Amino acid sequence: MGKVKMEDVLQAIELADDGGNCYYNKITGKIIYIDDETRRMAENYDEDDVERLLEWQLDDVKAAIDVEENWDNYISLPSKFDINEYDIMVQFCYSLDNDKISNKLLNALNGKGAFRRFKDAVIRFNVEKEWYKFKDDEFNKIALDWCSDNGLEINR
Repeated sequence: MGKVKMEDVLQAIELADDGGNCYYNKITGKIIYIDDETRRMAENYDEDDVERLLEWQLDDVKAAIDVEENWDNYISLPSKFDINEYDIMVQFCYSLDNDKISNKLLNALNGKGAFRRFKDAVIRFNVEKEWYKFKDDEFNKIALDWCSDNGLEINR
């Protein structure tokens, strides 16, 4: 059974976005983030690239190549789509005891710019602390489920 630090898994979940994904290396126990640009550079990589890439870019490209070539050594962490922060916001709204605030927050989630309006409303209605605790608890559940699903032990 592999081991992983909970703080690393939570950080990877926070990093989940449209531009890339995090991967857990079963051999090293480390989590790496590979963005889409680095993945594209890795697909077109040849030895001439060593000269034109910065050291950190070269390291990232080599990591992306390793993920591609040794896929069995990696486990993909939850993506933005697995996490679905919008659903977490909706769940938060329904968890509130104050129906007026709950309804105002739900209304903020309609239409374009919903995430910004929701976060502004959370501050305006003074439930910011409750929101971040709720979100952290949900991210912890996602992290624990991911660890369990992949047979990983949490190294605290």
